[in-house]
Amino acid sequence: MKLPQEFDLHALEVFVMTVELGGMSQCAAHLQVTQSAVSQTIAKLEAGIGASLFDRTMRPLGLTASGKSLFARGQKLIAHARLAYDEVREGANLPISSITVAMSFSLANQLTAPILHSLGSRADRWNIRSGISMEHQGEFLARDIDMLVTGSFNLEHRDTVELHPVFEESFILVFPKDFREPLDLVGLPSSLPFIRFSRLTGTGQQIERQIVRMKLKLPQMVEVESSHQQLALVAAGIGWAITTPVCLAAVPELLSQLRAEPMTRGRFSRSVQVVARIDELGNIPSLTAALCQQVLQEKIFPPLIEEYPWMAQQLAWPSASAENEELIA
Repeated sequence: MKLPQEFDLHALEVFVMTVELGGMSQCAAHLQVTQSAVSQTIAKLEAGIGASLFDRTMRPLGLTASGKSLFARGQKLIAHARLAYDEVREGANLPISSITVAMSFSLANQLTAPILHSLGSRADRWNIRSGISMEHQGEFLARDIDMLVTGSFNLEHRDTVELHPVFEESFILVFPKDFREPLDLVGLPSSLPFIRFSRLTGTGQQIERQIVRMKLKLPQMVEVESSHQQLALVAAGIGWAITTPVCLAAVPELLSQLRAEPMTRGRFSRSVQVVARIDELGNIPSLTAALCQQVLQEKIFPPLIEEYPWMAQQLAWPSASAENEELIA
């Protein structure tokens, strides 16, 4: 059977992207073309197939039975096409045109240089974003971000996403260095204010859920959006905080002014992982995860563990594949 001329990969990609982004105007904005151009491409695809893909009587735009069938198969076809394209270019020693990576501030400060040093040649252009993880998730879904290095991801159930674990870390308590007052019955200070990590972030929300589960009453004095802000306030003696080892390791200039303690009650943890869309970046996501793990194990955490030997028990490391270890060596 010969496929109709209108049934091509570009048209299929436009259709899949329209569904994923929630409409033709969103797809047009992402592709930087007019909405009319997107509409015409999809109309030609429908003409070539001989069936309507969208139910245009619905608001927002809905899929017909044919549209649902094509979308399910089209996602896989586009993913395989991108993989084939990347593999051919890689075989010819040609890099991917561009990769946009997003990380939290604490991870970006420590991992950007190693990633670019080891994997920089795999793309002509890298765009590294740092900021709030929950905003990054929305940009990832909108295809403005290709890969996340994150400890806050709530879309694991999606079958279009691949996840590569980096490490797991338990949350810890941090106080001013000279704070020596007795702790109350649940092991938390009764006189020092609690400095909250923003509840607009995934990490902040996870901390708040644990506070609720433990039925703690922690009056709010200040809420901040970055771990550096939070730990700088603790170092200044303004309050105490719940944070993670990687956030603490990201502020070496403050360590002499801080005192870290493990959580003896209500211990909880988060998993840091590399997230990408299935098959779109070849082995770059898995290599990134292995590289991040190596840098954290060999360079970032050793000074912290030397200061606090118990910190090693707060970290868990998945096994990196032998192939990835060889490639990043």
